Amino acid sequence: MSGEFRKKLESGEIIVFDGAMGTQLVARGIEPGLAANVAAPESVLAVHRAYREAGAEVLITNTFGVNGHMRADAETRKALSDQCRAAYDHAREAAGGGFVAGDMGPTGVLLVPYGTAKLSEMDAVFKSAAALLARCGVDLFIVETMSDNSEMMLAVNACREAARKSRRDIPVAASMAFDPSKQGGFRTNMGISPAKAAKAMVEAGADIIGANCGSVTPEQMAEIVREFRSVTKRHPILAQPNAGVPELQAGQTVFRLAPEAFAAGMLKVVAAGAQLVGGCCGTTPEHIRCLRQAL
Repeated sequence: MSGEFRKKLESGEIIVFDGAMGTQLVARGIEPGLAANVAAPESVLAVHRAYREAGAEVLITNTFGVNGHMRADAETRKALSDQCRAAYDHAREAAGGGFVAGDMGPTGVLLVPYGTAKLSEMDAVFKSAAALLARCGVDLFIVETMSDNSEMMLAVNACREAARKSRRDIPVAASMAFDPSKQGGFRTNMGISPAKAAKAMVEAGADIIGANCGSVTPEQMAEIVREFRSVTKRHPILAQPNAGVPELQAGQTVFRLAPEAFAAGMLKVVAAGAQLVGGCCGTTPEHIRCLRQAL
């Protein structure tokens, strides 16, 4: 199916992704994360099915945290492999004739000189994760919620290498998370602007550049997309904002943007130049259904 996704991408059609997995599992009383794929398979599958029924054409595997565990011992790595395979199987079953994106998030550690992780160590982490997802059979990779260009580039390169070794055409989407900056505009946690991030994603060889999560509204995401588009006219753009800006209520993070308002904002994101659209934290199947209907 990976080659088929490339064809759809090159057609220029708007492609709808799914929404949040973690907050949907929490709403079902399930601890989110990789372990849920084996511990609560019915719940993970139910979330995927709900998004597919809502109109999502691409379902993202429940493997966001895969890179945070890749340096574990052999026994843990075996469990991780089983969890990733289960995650892929759930998404594939729900997708039917749709597509499955293999999800890779940040490692959660900082590269030197800001942290203790070495380039060689992090490179090995991403290559292990990418190879694992490629073996599962994903139609595309999505490297998301990145804040550091160096880490993002390592992840994208690992995905490209895994695709070559698998001898399949597996496109790679790279996505960064931005927040409003006190100096104006938007920055990642590492202080990177959308323009600099877009340039780095292009240089890394990402087929798709994007933004997800962050403390931004869909309308603000449209501004980020416009900045991306000023850097490259050729690359498809992916946009997956949260259901509004996160708020803290009684010690819990909540997202208040209603599905209809989310969809209205996402039309502005599409008008700004995004071809691939979906949701991140706090979004639900109803948000995706409203988005699909609005499109």
